[in-house]
Amino acid sequence: MKTVAIANQKGGCGKTTTAINLSSALAVSGKKILLIDLDPQAHATYGLGLANHSANKSIYNVLTDNNERRLPLADCIFNVSKNLDIIPSSILLSTIEQELKDKEDAVSKLYDILSTGQLKYDYVIVDCPPSLGFLTFNALRAANLVLVPIDMSAFSLMGVAKLLGMLELIKVKINHAPRVNAVATIFDRRTKYSQIMFDEIKALFKEQMMDTVIRMNVALKKAASKGVSVLQLDRESNGAKDYTALAREITRNDALEIEQKEKTEEVEKAIMAITGSEEPQTATVAGNAPSLMDSVKSLSREVRFAIDAPDAKDIYIVGDFNHWKMDESSRLSRTPDGRWEKSMGLSSGRYKYKFVIDGEWVVDSKNSERVQNAFGTFDSIIAL
Repeated sequence: MKTVAIANQKGGCGKTTTAINLSSALAVSGKKILLIDLDPQAHATYGLGLANHSANKSIYNVLTDNNERRLPLADCIFNVSKNLDIIPSSILLSTIEQELKDKEDAVSKLYDILSTGQLKYDYVIVDCPPSLGFLTFNALRAANLVLVPIDMSAFSLMGVAKLLGMLELIKVKINHAPRVNAVATIFDRRTKYSQIMFDEIKALFKEQMMDTVIRMNVALKKAASKGVSVLQLDRESNGAKDYTALAREITRNDALEIEQKEKTEEVEKAIMAITGSEEPQTATVAGNAPSLMDSVKSLSREVRFAIDAPDAKDIYIVGDFNHWKMDESSRLSRTPDGRWEKSMGLSSGRYKYKFVIDGEWVVDSKNSERVQNAFGTFDSIIAL
């Protein structure tokens, strides 16, 4: 089962439209889909015709720790159409952060629920609220893929950097790094401005940009007003064709990802057989899987990382070489002149890394070797 979070803190970018119609397109293709409406505004709920559902059977009742209101997951799932179910939302969901604020691992609540093995779906699609708060963090934590709808407007890229920063924080804090893809929405081929905006988005996301473009289409608005997906309203519309294409692209990418994972596991098994190790060799490098000989090499050398930041309170060095973890072993030491340093023994390879200065991600300004990462930002590179 794969979890896809549809997230963007900007409203009006086609986020809920994408959640509804991508779910429908995947269902029509034969995949079994569960859509979770994680937005207290409940737009996805209304958009699939559940405006009159019981407010006491929603995702709030699944997440809450209130014994009087909590319900089993199965009690809150409603069927929409063949292969498509939904857990609706309600305004009560806006209170969940206050309820769980003192609970340990509250930001992993949704992840824990989806990991119980109760659900038998091919995809779980999560429609996030237009903010970067508690609910969105829960969705990102649970997600294998984060799909970022970006409309062709002057404010389209505002806030995307914060979303990508949140994803990097999740990677460091809990070692979870979902794949991130952007998809262009509300694209009007008749205007030059749409093409200009599309080129800017493409330049930012590069290979993380989906090939499919969601065109501006009145059928999408009509479908939402009638409480159905665009595929139910008019399968010959551009909206239906675009979301069908997006569903195919996502399933195709997933198949390629599984194939690559299987190849990587084969390499790890071969390395274990050669080295006699009982654990996979994780001295990772940027890019493709390492060759057998590169992975077997174990000669290490002392590398000193340093940065000038006299006003900083804490600085860590994180990267492929330490699984991007912030702990005492990755903390830099401050010298009297305001310079921060850390020496590490690294084996041969090519590593991505960054400094974390008082919670802010920073590339190595003294190293011009950089590569764009899966979050749309950049990592510094060191080759040994």
